Amino acid sequence: MKLTHVTIHNFRGILDASMNLHSYGLLVGANNAGKSTIIDGIRAFYEKDGFKFKKDCDFPFKGAADQESWVELTFALSDQEHDSLKDEYKTANKDLKVRKYFQTSERLHDGKNATGSIVGYKSDDTLSKEPFYGAKNVQSGKFGDLIYIPAISKVDEHTKLSGPSALRDLITNIMSDVVEKSEAYKALTESVTTFAGSVRSVETEDNRSLSNFENDLNELLAPWQTNFNLKFTTPSTAEIIKSMLGWDIRDNYHEKSQGVEYFGSGFQRHFIYSLIQLGAKYVPQKTSKKAKDFTPSLNLVLFEEPEAFLHPPQQDDLARSLIKVSETEDWQIVCSTHSAHFVSRNAIRIPAIIRAQRINGIVSTFQVGQDQWDDIIDANKAIEKVADKYSKVKKNMQADDLKPEMEAVKYFLWLNPDRAGLFFAQKVLLVEGPSETALINRLLDDSKLVIPQGTYVLDCLGKYNIHRFMSLLSALGVTHAVLHDDDENKNEHQELNQLISDSKHDHFTNAIVTIQKDLETALNVTPPGSPHRKPQHLLYCYAANQIADDKLKNFCDLVQSCFTVQKGKP
Repeated sequence: MKLTHVTIHNFRGILDASMNLHSYGLLVGANNAGKSTIIDGIRAFYEKDGFKFKKDCDFPFKGAADQESWVELTFALSDQEHDSLKDEYKTANKDLKVRKYFQTSERLHDGKNATGSIVGYKSDDTLSKEPFYGAKNVQSGKFGDLIYIPAISKVDEHTKLSGPSALRDLITNIMSDVVEKSEAYKALTESVTTFAGSVRSVETEDNRSLSNFENDLNELLAPWQTNFNLKFTTPSTAEIIKSMLGWDIRDNYHEKSQGVEYFGSGFQRHFIYSLIQLGAKYVPQKTSKKAKDFTPSLNLVLFEEPEAFLHPPQQDDLARSLIKVSETEDWQIVCSTHSAHFVSRNAIRIPAIIRAQRINGIVSTFQVGQDQWDDIIDANKAIEKVADKYSKVKKNMQADDLKPEMEAVKYFLWLNPDRAGLFFAQKVLLVEGPSETALINRLLDDSKLVIPQGTYVLDCLGKYNIHRFMSLLSALGVTHAVLHDDDENKNEHQELNQLISDSKHDHFTNAIVTIQKDLETALNVTPPGSPHRKPQHLLYCYAANQIADDKLKNFCDLVQSCFTVQKGKP
């Protein structure tokens, strides 16, 4: 079973949000964008470890159109899981859609208020009036298991064995299978039996023994025709973990064991992730003991800021490992992240990225659905029409450039950890190449240029790709502006300039501003002999005061005009 869709209604800053989930998904966005709100909405559905909806703080303070609050989850079922599902919930596409009411005026079939209940969608796509599979304790096993790892917490919250924790849950899952199948456990059972037989007859120095205790007590109970018997039972999995199991971490360099709290935060986060990784490896799918039971298998991991305390190479390694875990059957990973490294590792799967954004207290979500992804690919192929008209452009293109799969490859190559910063920006300024990016950033550093806070300057690797990034940013709800050379509208540039103009989004494209001819001409800078030297040459001229102040001011005015507030723009 996999969670494929989430719909949230009136939960904190979310009035209405709907998103698709994949085996490995990312929630991205700026600080306070609403990523944790989405995760907490899912947690409130499961109520794992006592996390529940609280009306005073979880119902929206403003903006709600009604007093209803609920979360809907849609699951894709395996053939076996679907076959065991009650007939009233079966659908042609073998999915299961359920709603949990946090607050509602709706009533169940027996007249009771539905608040706190989970109800399922029936085969005709109407909501049932009966709680899904009855009581809550029955429902709790019908949607898999939730593993939640917050961004900041004490390591003991995840590793204690005496109470609920990620470590205990994962060890319990592993130990349950070990106990059921292990010869060692059979040997333990036999040893307990042998021990019980032997210890009964062992006497203390004053001739007391368990056997004598039983005999003496039974003499007193004889008139009642009853017997008292002491029993030694083999400890259960839970008892073994709680009372017999302990752990520590050995520092192999210093040859000493010590508590995990003495290691750094980065190691502690890695330790928690390692438990998840091993859980995916050691917890196989379990089949129901009763063929007709609906007992789906899913381990849903909600991981907040997995990059915390890790340096960039470790972030890359962790991202790859999480993706690998998510490919395991019945495992699913959802991460909220501020890390461009995590996003760049997932750039080949752009539809699995969900961007959250908060404006005036209201959280919205943006995602490139499959249909929208197809539209982006079709729009991006408009460059083919330009190539057909100009042999110079055609010469630089390969047959593979026109294949839909190549668009995904291109985004993966382009969205490195630097450019992936666009997913976290409040606004994005798209420019042609590294020359504009370098100069604008230098002017910002020197306080000669002021643009809105949270703006990311994106090097589009040339004019040919600007329309591609415009399509992606519009789909993800990112407000953006474009600054590019007009190249005097000569030859193919007339078509390219028009393509950029046609890619403008009515809501998310703030402005498209052109530099007359090119950047070097606008700044009255002599171009270097080789194109690849343009950025360093331009910065050298700036540092050496070889660019006139009026030229720099005109350029700064152009950049700032990209962010002039326009009517209807955010």
